[in-house]
Formats: sequence, structure tokens, C-alpha cells
Amino acid sequence: MSAAEGLTQRTSNRDDGTQVLPPDETDKKYMEKGYRKKAAEVVKKPGVPSLLIAVGIPLIAGIVDGLVNSPSGAWYNQLDKPWWNPPGFLFGAAWSVLYPVMGLASWLVWADGGFQKQGYPLGLYAAQLLLNLAWPALFFGAHSIGLALVDIIILAILVALTVAAFQRVNHVAGHLLKPYLAWVIFATALTISFYIKNHGYTGASDQEEHTRE
Repeated sequence: MSAAEGLTQRTSNRDDGTQVLPPDETDKKYMEKGYRKKAAEVVKKPGVPSLLIAVGIPLIAGIVDGLVNSPSGAWYNQLDKPWWNPPGFLFGAAWSVLYPVMGLASWLVWADGGFQKQGYPLGLYAAQLLLNLAWPALFFGAHSIGLALVDIIILAILVALTVAAFQRVNHVAGHLLKPYLAWVIFATALTISFYIKNHGYTGASDQEEHTRE
């Protein structure tokens, strides 16, 4: 077969009469490489495992924190509480919903570029989560209402900043954090009330010292 005949066999006619050469081996390699790249991008997309991790981190950490720093105890029971202080089971029910929703919101932001692209909003999220977990340790564990108050005021500010940062990345993620922000604001007001009513109170520790004397 001559070179001219081979070229003729590799050509095809369009409707407008122009001739187009079919893809050669080099073109096929580029096409295959493009398909492989698309397949790799699909594999890298966030899925169920990453979602479970994002939801599980705040939920499990919150459960462990609540068990270690339980509100039940002589010191807490003897505090002067405001009349609008919710019962203990309501706090547990609220956090059991807020923690997973918080994790879902963080996953939606992480899914849009990961830590490399969303370092600022995810950094705010991590910082507020640490302050969130520190509050029970300061209040119920260390019996320091003052430090717990400072912690939760900073927490409320960070959560507000996180909501705004999430909102710019994903509207759904921002809206998911708004009930959490409302709850933190309520908890801040409650902590302020506890501080005013019990400033300088040491509770069961004082009674134990008097008993020993």
C-alpha cells in the first residue's frame, strides 16, 4: 500500500466536505490519560468514610468529655442556680444533636478543597471545638466558674466567626452551625448567671474543711 492510499484510508469526510484525520496513537494516549485523570478525581472525592470521621470526631470527643466531667457532684449540686437553668438531660439531648450536625458542617467545608484550600474556616472550627471541650473540664472538673466564663465568651466569638467563614464556602454548612451558635450564646448567658450568683463560692470543699476541724 502506498503512502497516499494509507492517508486516504485514515481520512473521513464531514458534511461540509472537509476531511478530518482520525486520532493516531499519540491522540489515543492523551485521551486515555485524560480518562485516568478524571477517574482519579472521582476516587479522591469525599465519601462516606470521611463523613463518618468528620461527624464522629466532635460526637465521640463530646461524649468522652461529658463522662469525664460529669455535672453530677456535691459541688455542682450546691451551686445557686438561676431559675431558667435547664435540667441535665436537656443538655445531653442538645449536644447529641449539635455535635453530629457540627461535624457534618465541617465535612461540607472540607469537601470543597480540603485543608489546603479551606485552612482558615477549618482552623476556626478546630479552635472552637477545643474551647468547647475545655468548658466542662473548667466548670465541672476544675470548679472554676470564672475560667469557664472566659472560655465560653471566647468560644461564642469563635463560633460566630466560624459560621461566617463556613457561610462563604458553603451556605448549607453555615446554616447548620447557626443552632449551635444560638445554644452557645444561651450557655454563655447561663454561665454569666452562675458566676454572678456563686462568685467566690467553693462549695463542698469548704464543708469538708469544717468537718475536719
